Amino acid sequence: MIPLNKFNKEEFGKLAMPNNIFSFKIREELENIIEKVYFDNINYLIIANIFILSQILSFLVFIFFSEQFLADPFIKGLISQGFFMNFLVIFIAFTVVSILVYFLVLLGYFFKVNSKYKKAQDNIEKDLPEFIDALVSNLKGGISLERGLLKSVRIEQQDLLKEVTLINEKIMMGKTTLQALREFKERYDSEILSRTIFLMEEGLRGGGNLSQPLERISQNLKRIYMLNDEIKGSAGGFAIIIQSISIVVAPLLFALAITLLTFIGDLFTLLADTQVSLFSAGEIPDVYKTYLKNFSYGMIILITLFSSLITSSLKNEKSYEAIKYLPIYIIVALTIYIFLADLGVRFFSGIVG
Repeated sequence: MIPLNKFNKEEFGKLAMPNNIFSFKIREELENIIEKVYFDNINYLIIANIFILSQILSFLVFIFFSEQFLADPFIKGLISQGFFMNFLVIFIAFTVVSILVYFLVLLGYFFKVNSKYKKAQDNIEKDLPEFIDALVSNLKGGISLERGLLKSVRIEQQDLLKEVTLINEKIMMGKTTLQALREFKERYDSEILSRTIFLMEEGLRGGGNLSQPLERISQNLKRIYMLNDEIKGSAGGFAIIIQSISIVVAPLLFALAITLLTFIGDLFTLLADTQVSLFSAGEIPDVYKTYLKNFSYGMIILITLFSSLITSSLKNEKSYEAIKYLPIYIIVALTIYIFLADLGVRFFSGIVG
């Protein structure tokens, strides 16, 4: 037996860390992001803790939904075949739940790190025009580019200050200004930053005065940001419409459908009880209501999936970043559906009753 104090959580974290989640290369993406944000490798102790946390959550989720799961007619038929089949069904169900929960928690950790990286990138892009204006003033005052870079950034611009300090340290350690700027450019997936550094590199290679090209860069950046604000305003309106349709309108329509089906069933039952013979009335089987509920759940999840993809696209994000919107959309949409369906059924049942 292996003593617990010999258990290596870091090695376990390496084993627990998947290379891919479906087609998403999570290990590679996480390594790149952590290297850019923390200048470090993946902390596999965190991965091990995430795995343990996900197993605890899986157990709680499985216990919470076990009654509904075991009440399903198909599952009842399987577990009635003996102890072995009972154990196998529960084992497979718990394994599937634990894998899904682990992937969701792991993706949550990835998006947390990625959001920090994106926030730093956005802050740098936002501070870039002011930084370039200050750099132009310093260059016109006769300060060298290397000193001007550090003197042009303010203390409040924390993310940009960190990067400029890193550039200055690399130059002091023997790298050329071109090399330091190129490495800075490659650390961020930003078209604006890439284009700005490229123009600065061209100016350095040409050996001329950098003040004039930098002034043009600053003016162009300000125009770009104004256009981006207008585009984001328009895209934001479309995103709100898409979110409203998926989170409010779709659940409302499906809730009306189940309410109508229940109302018609109660009405037919009432007519049968009062022996009205104008037409043949009969009860609507409960299995139809179950089918409609399951169909509604599936369609709401599908609609929210496409809504999150569209929202991510409108915000100019990568397609896999749509996953971060999906849990919130699903929870809100299903909550609204369940509430409205229950309210509608109670209301019309009271009328018929």
